[in-house]
Amino acid sequence: MLKEKLQTGGGVARKSAPRVLVLLIVAVVFAVAGYFAYQQLGGSPKSEKAQITTRVQRGSMDLTISASGTVKPEHEVKISPKVTGLIRRLLVSQGQKVKRGELIALMDDSNLIGQVEAARSALNLADANYDKAVNGNRPQEIAEAEAQVRKSEDGVRFANQAVNRAKALVKSREAELVRDKTNAMRMKQLAQEGAVSDQDRLNAVTVENVSQISLEQARQELQQAVAGLAQTRADLDTSKQRFSLLQAGSREEDVRAAQHAREQARGQLKYLESQLNDTRIKAPFDGIISQEYAEEGSIVTPTTSAATDSATSSSIVSLASRLEVIAYVSETDMGHLKTGQPTRIVANAYPDQEFHGKVTLIAPAAVVTQNVTTFEVHSSIEDDPEEHLMSGMNVNAEFLAGKLENVLIVPTVCVISEKGKTGVLVPDAEGNPKFHPIKAGRTAGSDTRVISGLKEGDLVLTSLSKEELAKRGYQESNNSGRGMRRMGMPRRH
Repeated sequence: MLKEKLQTGGGVARKSAPRVLVLLIVAVVFAVAGYFAYQQLGGSPKSEKAQITTRVQRGSMDLTISASGTVKPEHEVKISPKVTGLIRRLLVSQGQKVKRGELIALMDDSNLIGQVEAARSALNLADANYDKAVNGNRPQEIAEAEAQVRKSEDGVRFANQAVNRAKALVKSREAELVRDKTNAMRMKQLAQEGAVSDQDRLNAVTVENVSQISLEQARQELQQAVAGLAQTRADLDTSKQRFSLLQAGSREEDVRAAQHAREQARGQLKYLESQLNDTRIKAPFDGIISQEYAEEGSIVTPTTSAATDSATSSSIVSLASRLEVIAYVSETDMGHLKTGQPTRIVANAYPDQEFHGKVTLIAPAAVVTQNVTTFEVHSSIEDDPEEHLMSGMNVNAEFLAGKLENVLIVPTVCVISEKGKTGVLVPDAEGNPKFHPIKAGRTAGSDTRVISGLKEGDLVLTSLSKEELAKRGYQESNNSGRGMRRMGMPRRH
């Protein structure tokens, strides 16, 4: 019996051992968890003493001025022809880069080509007249001159006939336009009364418009015919002068007259060649085609407001030069700015990328918007090879206006506030955080200037989180790095 009891007791002991081990493990886990919870709740003063500290140092700070701005072209014009005409060829497209003097478009020059050729012939004739006046004349030359006069007279007669035909055509087209206008008005009235369909009214309006265009074309043909008549009359005058000179012989005054005729013919040719050259629309400067307003076959007109939106309907394209940044700087900062100062640029579209440039122009006059006075400051863009920046983008610009030397500096993350007062946390005698008021200056990058309240070498705490600050009744200062503007833009005090 005793043996059996002993054996039974041994079995119970073996079954109880694992249970005790489990209980011990659970107890250890709870103890460790309780310790860490106690640490998180601030139960141990050692946690406060273990905060990371840094020392107040003397150093230099960049003196920076921040402003918002916009990317704009240095120059932008809407290009239109000098005279009204039809676009024969458009040689560029939106987004294309062009060089100064590069062809953008070709206007219709068919009328001018004929006039230039006629003027060139007139000049050749005037040159020949002058040479013959100087060198003397032969009988056969006199006969040829007389024949040329008759030919020129025929040319004047034909030109007169062309003018008369053109006048008759204009008169006919004017009558047609009056008729079509009357019909359009009648169809409008009938459409309002329901007697005809709206489509019939629109058809009548279309006919009226076609008549108007036909009249304009007829008037242009009349102008061309009148110009041709003037040219043939000039040719006739030249021919008569030549014939007279040949008959009269080479006198000194005849030579002078031939010379004047030659100069007149040369001037007429230059004028017409200039007009012909104006049909070749060229880029006035290096740039990029930012907009297209017309197509091949469109009729465009000259405009004196080539840089405004009102010119779009009469322009061919808009040409923009290289880009720049125009920032709007407060008048209180203008005393620190000058041309040539470096500029750091960050676009809203590329917040993680920094561009650089230099101040190129400071506007001499202020801009007042909602009682806020600012000045336009222009900066170049010098390192955007991939052309990320585009016209119209909003940017932040930081101007490097100098340095503050030998000033007290603390990390910006150390600066906090308590009940509206700016200060830092310093360790007390036991190593616990204690609020210490200071007068803070500029913030640049990750540093803030200390004007008063601390001296070089003083210890300040840096490792408290936002939650720990709030638990102790503190707030992040407006200077705090956690609330800084992009690029470390300084805040003014």
